[in-house]
Amino acid sequence: MTIPLCAAPTESKGTHKVSSGHELSYLLFEPDPALLPAGKPRPLVVFLHGAGERGDDLEKVKKHGPPTQAMEGAGLPFVLLAPQCPPGQWWDTDDVIDLIRHVAKEQSIDPKRIHLTGLSMGGFGTWNILAKAPELFASAVPICGAGEPKTAGAFKDMPIWAFHGTADEAVPVDGTRKMEAALEKADATDFRATYYDGVGHDSWTRTYSNPAVYAWMMLQSR
Repeated sequence: MTIPLCAAPTESKGTHKVSSGHELSYLLFEPDPALLPAGKPRPLVVFLHGAGERGDDLEKVKKHGPPTQAMEGAGLPFVLLAPQCPPGQWWDTDDVIDLIRHVAKEQSIDPKRIHLTGLSMGGFGTWNILAKAPELFASAVPICGAGEPKTAGAFKDMPIWAFHGTADEAVPVDGTRKMEAALEKADATDFRATYYDGVGHDSWTRTYSNPAVYAWMMLQSR
């Protein structure tokens, strides 16, 4: 699959007061309508950024990942939700889940085709959110993060494609290898991992610029 160049996505900004009382700001990218069947619920990809993009400036969220691809004109065939983690905090699983449910209702999203991905701090967030609400997602792509191996049974039947650089000094590759081992022990039905030999912490640029990753996500449905 080749991601075509097409009309720029429609970008909007929003803020949602989640059930905890906190507010989460987010970017929303809606694709060129020509990329999706008319009149049907749309797939949603949720992207969780890394620690360097925390704050109160949503422009920072465009620095890496799917938002970068969208702004560069890649024809991504899904609605993209990219929240921003508040300054000095880590991703709060309940807050993110609340936001996803809110946006899914507001944006005519297919509830069977919600996908989760994140890098570094967002990779940790991806694993943690999967453990808390596995029923919400059709697939997940955690990049250079780590989770709690004891939670693997909660999402052993979900399609997951993990990525990590073997020379990562910020988040050692053992973070993904331990999750892989835990999922294998839990008899996971659809787990795969790609390890970039000799690559450091930035395993996301190569991953998010690969059309096959998005194509794989779009094939998954609950």
